[in-house]
Amino acid sequence: MDIGVSSNFERYLFYLFGSNPAKLSEAMNGFKSTGKLHASSEELRRAQQDFVSAAASEQQQMDTMRYYEKNFDYIMCPHTACGMSAVDQLRTSLNWAAVPNHSMVVLGTAHPGKFMDAVAEAISKPVILPPGLARVQNAETRFQVLQNSADEIRLAIQRNTQAKAGGCVSCITGVRKLFGLA
Repeated sequence: MDIGVSSNFERYLFYLFGSNPAKLSEAMNGFKSTGKLHASSEELRRAQQDFVSAAASEQQQMDTMRYYEKNFDYIMCPHTACGMSAVDQLRTSLNWAAVPNHSMVVLGTAHPGKFMDAVAEAISKPVILPPGLARVQNAETRFQVLQNSADEIRLAIQRNTQAKAGGCVSCITGVRKLFGLA
């Protein structure tokens, strides 16, 4: 799956291109090979009616984190701050206040603790981690190097589950069922 090209966007293009699968296929193949998506001037005009965008510099992200922490006691990560900054910019430029019954939702993308240094710099205080995250903050990193094989991965999961479960029959049985071995 290429997360750089979401299926929702491809679905949107399908409708933008008049539900024409051949045209969509041609456009997506061109995009894959050149990194550019071509649309007619009419298609571009229609798309511009559906979307608006904004950008947030690093300073704007820092200012946004600081503003929301100070005014709403809400601490956000830099990525969420980018979205909030964009919404704040668009609220003004598009005069959303004049649109009846208009609401905007921004979904937070990560815990601020994932970006502790940047968030602490923005809000001038340390980020308080949830207890579970705090417990593993300085934990030993554990990993295994495995062959690129589904069987090897399956065996590693079974071995680790058996070792961690201490012989718990229901745990081991559950893993075996997961892999179709029970």
